[in-house]
Amino acid sequence: MNSKILLAIVALIVIFGAFILLGNKKTSLTTSIEKSTPTQVQILKENVTVTLSDSGFTPKDITVKAGTRIIWVNKSGKAATVNSDDHPTHRLYPFLNLGEFADSSSVQVIVEKAGKYNYHNHYSASETGTITAQ
Repeated sequence: MNSKILLAIVALIVIFGAFILLGNKKTSLTTSIEKSTPTQVQILKENVTVTLSDSGFTPKDITVKAGTRIIWVNKSGKAATVNSDDHPTHRLYPFLNLGEFADSSSVQVIVEKAGKYNYHNHYSASETGTITAQ
């Protein structure tokens, strides 16, 4: 009987010790995540919405900080695209080639680097816009 009690006590000590060690690792992991999260959250809080109607993109020209998320909402009544210049090759800014999106839907991109980026609706190339990222 004494050996069973001793074995149970040892098992509890091992479990308790493991719990303490895992608790410390979790704390350091949480601290690491907390240190990196504010930058990510700050970037994701910066959103700019551009609406596409039958008369084009509004606002047509926007100025944002690098790291800002641009969201295009299609309210044109038909399928549209967001594509980088130049038309029709779309080779200047490949990250802006978001392709077709249906009416009442949206597409988005985070502008990572400072620069001036021109885009258009491929289906109606006169509908244009400019992003200036600082």
